Amino acid sequence: MSRAIPAFSLHLSCAVAALAAVALAPPAQGRMLLVPLAGQDADSVAVWATQAGARIVGRGPLGSLAVDGLRGDLLGPALRNATLVVAAPPAACGGRR
Repeated sequence: MSRAIPAFSLHLSCAVAALAAVALAPPAQGRMLLVPLAGQDADSVAVWATQAGARIVGRGPLGSLAVDGLRGDLLGPALRNATLVVAAPPAACGGRR
């Protein structure tokens, strides 16, 4: 019985992680948050994002930048610039998607 609890906890943790990954996965096209991971400011993120074809929507939480764009065009530059690309929750984009 004592082994069942850690196994259940592991399964529950995996399920929660999978749901979070699905919820945060950026769309192929549309609104996304660009979250700088190396301390860069939103202005420097805006430079490479617009060069990659994104349209700036506004500033998001925690120093992030909300953009409209194509995921495929943003992922490479985001990786090179230590920036995480995630789905933008409606609250981070003015309440609309």
